[in-house]
Amino acid sequence: MISRIICTIGIIWMIVLIPATSAVAYQTNVNVNAPEMVDGNFDVTMEVENVVDLDSGQFDLYFDPSAVNVTGIDDGNIDGTTIPIADWEVSENKIRVLFNLPGIDGVSGSGLLATIHFETMMPGDCVMAISEGLLVNTMANVIPASWDGVESVITKTTTNPTTSIPADTTETKTSVPTEPNPTEYI
Repeated sequence: MISRIICTIGIIWMIVLIPATSAVAYQTNVNVNAPEMVDGNFDVTMEVENVVDLDSGQFDLYFDPSAVNVTGIDDGNIDGTTIPIADWEVSENKIRVLFNLPGIDGVSGSGLLATIHFETMMPGDCVMAISEGLLVNTMANVIPASWDGVESVITKTTTNPTTSIPADTTETKTSVPTEPNPTEYI
């Protein structure tokens, strides 16, 4: 009987002392690292922290085109793995950047998604805002992330029934600006 009690106490102690494995959820963060004041040429880095199985993604970086001009972009690097820039385009007051890792392995860790090079058109404040941020993992799922302090939202797609429009009816759409104004993020 005493040996049974000692054995039970020993098992309880092992359960208490052996740390249980738990899945720790690390928040993925993406931040814009830009100087507050600019004069001359400068770089803006897109930094990512705690990403898991990153395969591809995109973001828009808004800037004041009267103050700065994009001159180029370099690939990123996360823990020694190059993050190749698949495409980038400058239009009016933003640069859209798309990146895609080759293969299906992905990368986990922290580092840079991209480095964007700028030249100063007018010295002064450097206001930048990020939008349309998307990170995708190796299973083609969206990676939830905080984009410069703003949480990304994953929405479920719903199927809407289609409505046919008679041939003699004209459909008009009103365009609503969706691009943020960088001065709103001072």
